[in-house]
Amino acid sequence: MPAIIQGYGYPCETHFALTSDGYELTMYRIPRGRSGKSGKGPVLLQHGLTDSAAGWCLNSPSESLSYILADAGYDVWLGNNRGNGYSMNNVNFGPSDPRFWAFSWDEMALYDFPTQIQYVQNSTGRAKIPYIGHSEGTIQAFAGLSHTPSLGDSLTVYIALAPVAYVGGITVEVMQVLARLDADEILELLGEKEFLLPALIHKILPELCKFVPSECSWGGAYFYGADSYLNSSRLDYYTIYEPFPTSVQNIAHWAQGVRTDTFQMFDFGHAGNIKKYGQPTPPVYDLNKFPKNLPTALFTGGIDALADPTDVARLRQILNDPIEFVYNRPDYGHLDPLVGDDNEKLIYPLILSLLAKYAQ
Repeated sequence: MPAIIQGYGYPCETHFALTSDGYELTMYRIPRGRSGKSGKGPVLLQHGLTDSAAGWCLNSPSESLSYILADAGYDVWLGNNRGNGYSMNNVNFGPSDPRFWAFSWDEMALYDFPTQIQYVQNSTGRAKIPYIGHSEGTIQAFAGLSHTPSLGDSLTVYIALAPVAYVGGITVEVMQVLARLDADEILELLGEKEFLLPALIHKILPELCKFVPSECSWGGAYFYGADSYLNSSRLDYYTIYEPFPTSVQNIAHWAQGVRTDTFQMFDFGHAGNIKKYGQPTPPVYDLNKFPKNLPTALFTGGIDALADPTDVARLRQILNDPIEFVYNRPDYGHLDPLVGDDNEKLIYPLILSLLAKYAQ
């Protein structure tokens, strides 16, 4: 990451935020733009599913949100969830131990999300910071803020790109296949440790991968759906850094959401739920507890197969009060707001306007 960022002429710092359950989360900081302009305060960017901080930095400085924010004077912080390839340390055990991979987006919501916010606060002396999430970076925020509404007091604004909470409407092929399996079957199919997208694609769609190996090495269309603005000529470069790993348990949790159409914690089965939660079913994240005083902006896409428009409409209806701004592009897919061409014209000026309004 420092090589990518510094290669474009920006300063880069590496930081480590320790969660209460022992994960060392690697964070990258771009404290100012190439001109040295600064002073607008910190902003935290959180990546999506099978992604990392790199996702915000792979396009040119005029096209990537991280560089655009830095050049506008913001102190940019890039988070990395546990087990994503950059955050691969735990003080108690390493990645070779199955216990390292015993997590899903529950732990990202309950540990990684607040830990990284607090780390930025402590490092910058700011009581409140803006938060921008993409995909999984939004589901962990919606879950974390619903579980602990007081976290909203640490944020000036929450900007959700391709927002996700409910996922029952997901149409991507791989998730539909996995949704037919229970967690034990998924663990038996994929193992109990690290999950890598190309390996999954090869197991779920073996005949297709045999004949079109280049598609399976990327796997994006089968996992995220179609995109309108993705520059296919850059895929060879993207695949150097994308996709990133996560845990098989995390993928199983997403598949559970597709099957049950419920925004709830990981389902360990009747006996496992009794042991983990003290009840036979997983607790539900109550979005009615989402902080009403937190300005929230949604950037949605009409062809987003992972943040499906039907699911997003359900989310909007429940949240209602804190939603200050909604921008929908009918032709946007799931990755378009992150790495699509023309974002610097289509949506990033809107994000800059929101930050100018709400950032301290």
